[in-house]
Amino acid sequence: MVRFGSGVRDEVPSSEFGNKAASLSTMALLGVPVPSGFSLGVSICEEYYRNDRTLPDDFTALVKGGITFLEQTSGSVFGGTRRPLLVSVRSGAPVSMPGVMDTILNVGLNRETLHGLIFLTGNPRFAWDTYRRFLVEFARVILRQDPKPYHLALRALLESEGVLDPIELNSRSLRDLTLQYERIFASGTGRRFPSDVHEQLACAAEGVIRSWTSPRADAFRRMNLLREVRGTAVTIQSMVFGNMGARSGAGVAFTRNPWLGTGGLLVDFKFGAQGEDVVSGEQSAATQDEFARAMPEIYTQLAETGRKLELHYRDMQDLEFTIEEEKLFVLQTRSGKRSPYAALKIAVSLCQEGIITPQDVSWMLREIDIDAIRVQTVTPGDYPVAVGIPASGGIASGIIAFSGDRAEQEAAEGKPVILVRETASPDDLPGISAACGLLTVRGARTSHAAVVARQMGKICVVQCEGLEIDATRKRCTLNGHELREGETISIDGNSGNVYVGAVEWSEERPQDLIGIVRAWEREQQM
Repeated sequence: MVRFGSGVRDEVPSSEFGNKAASLSTMALLGVPVPSGFSLGVSICEEYYRNDRTLPDDFTALVKGGITFLEQTSGSVFGGTRRPLLVSVRSGAPVSMPGVMDTILNVGLNRETLHGLIFLTGNPRFAWDTYRRFLVEFARVILRQDPKPYHLALRALLESEGVLDPIELNSRSLRDLTLQYERIFASGTGRRFPSDVHEQLACAAEGVIRSWTSPRADAFRRMNLLREVRGTAVTIQSMVFGNMGARSGAGVAFTRNPWLGTGGLLVDFKFGAQGEDVVSGEQSAATQDEFARAMPEIYTQLAETGRKLELHYRDMQDLEFTIEEEKLFVLQTRSGKRSPYAALKIAVSLCQEGIITPQDVSWMLREIDIDAIRVQTVTPGDYPVAVGIPASGGIASGIIAFSGDRAEQEAAEGKPVILVRETASPDDLPGISAACGLLTVRGARTSHAAVVARQMGKICVVQCEGLEIDATRKRCTLNGHELREGETISIDGNSGNVYVGAVEWSEERPQDLIGIVRAWEREQQM
């Protein structure tokens, strides 16, 4: 077990404790604000599966030592009724697997600690919102309960209140919703929600470990040829709360555009949210300009932090962050997934800025055929019928598929497919892999599904205005244009435009960038 944050000066090796804990430790040493935490090594995961899915004998002692550290650094008590400590339980493999494994937030809440949280913050709306989030995720991850009944209850409440977003619900409505969630939990699982916070924590850790062998994790490792990875670490941190109020929120930031390769922050942010709201793809985010106008000092701090991390890691970074009452916390940084064109442009820019060498450029582009890269532009004369937010550059035409299974079936017959979804999640990995493009009604351009689509070189447009899907009748409308599954549409991941039917486009090689790289390669050979 290793610790990080709150003055701990230890380096954490990623091979044993995962990339997440290693990056958190490094950020803390660099002076980046991170929540304190500790990590249980990959060996815990190995022992779990070696011992017939049983946690190791020393698990309880290791966790107790880590929780004691968090209690000392926070001044709170895990399970305390006056100043309760809540924690997040996260996966952490030695390789990047964005959104593929499970995370559980707000561990440590029950009826008693809930009232302690209300007493501590004076904010009952925040406390009930946090508890209802925990209930759903615990049911889904630990007990494999279908989250649909919870989503239906939330949707019914939003409709009855005449609002569109849970952030608009008051404390009384959230309390009533949470009590309804408790009933759904009991009826669906046959048991009451566990009130013992130590039982919650053990279950959460086991849930994270179990997600290592989930179908989507297996699919990700298979598609990315990850055969020798030992397992996942378990990282436990003090909670920070983006859902505390209007001056709080959660977001994802790239230090450079991951599909165009241009410089400057690219941010998706949601006010009054926790991190999963943004990266899950379930909800749409505020615009970057809205975030910068609302919190200019935080935006500047985030940009400076991104620059510091980019210089340290010598690569474009993908950051997940939370703002709690106008205080920034960074929860993760990693090298950002990018399209092949962005990879080329970013590598050249980093070298020209003196951050990396020409030899580093060759290494960064080792798996990319740069001569095959093309920049695509829709031929003038085609007019879009809808527009969304571009999330992965390029142009794709294909037949509509409303499910991953249908996308795989059509692609197996050699047909180009556009996967059209209300929202996409890592569960859609096989369908995204089979399709040439992804179009969604909701979601952020930095959601895990969009990140994976970019890494696969798939065209992606999210948060498409005017797109409505009727999955039961296998049809959709694009601003009044009705289309059935199997009909052709086109999407432009550079502009966000969506077209009915196939479009023509031109392609151009980024000859200037390719020429610079080839010149550097010749110099290295001399």
